[in-house]
Amino acid sequence: MGTLYEPEAPYMAFSSPVVSGNVLSAENNYSVHVQLVRSNLSGPATTTVSLEMNANIEGVFDLESNTVTFEDGKGTAYVKIVPVINPSLIDITKTYKFSLKLVGDNASELYNETTYRASFSLTFKPFGTGVFSSEFFETDWDVEVEKAEEADVFRILNCYAEGYNITFSVDSENNIRYSTQETGYEDPDYGMVSLAMPDSEGSYYYSEPYREGNSYFLLGRMIVDAGSYGHWYEVLTMN
Repeated sequence: MGTLYEPEAPYMAFSSPVVSGNVLSAENNYSVHVQLVRSNLSGPATTTVSLEMNANIEGVFDLESNTVTFEDGKGTAYVKIVPVINPSLIDITKTYKFSLKLVGDNASELYNETTYRASFSLTFKPFGTGVFSSEFFETDWDVEVEKAEEADVFRILNCYAEGYNITFSVDSENNIRYSTQETGYEDPDYGMVSLAMPDSEGSYYYSEPYREGNSYFLLGRMIVDAGSYGHWYEVLTMN
């Protein structure tokens, strides 16, 4: 029998390098629990964790604490990612990416990083049909629309191309928000074209996406990796 390798000192590690199926809901207080494991169960032990910020999570989510403590005899512990704003303000159309790293002296050299992804679980039901008028494509067409049972989140099925839905939310003041989404149309020179919100909250256009009666004005930018085609009115009018 070969010699069993034992590390020189007890170490701590993330239990998995990638976890993609986390659901944000009222039942878990819109939080994510990230599991850590350790090699030595004797006595309590503490390690330190960092969360890398990105555009989607900054100002929305953060670590409840950047230290994690294992209880005596326990081989697992959890770091908790929690919202730092009122949950009603979280964009439920987005998928959130959390990249974490163990930074303590007792961190495993091989398993000291992990990436978790989390999103809201929404139940979509048929909402009706409408006409989608595209200023960018200079034409309009009939579309089918679904709505989430849990919130004012709408999904235009196969909006610009088969298999490419456009999802957006509407708040209590009729403002529309959405994440950057591929349209399914590929520019011959620049590749996939995506619909994105106006470029910043300071932009003249930022407050423009809105609902008025049965019409949803999805003012936004048409973008490719190389840049933007500018702002365009893409309008859904329900029948």
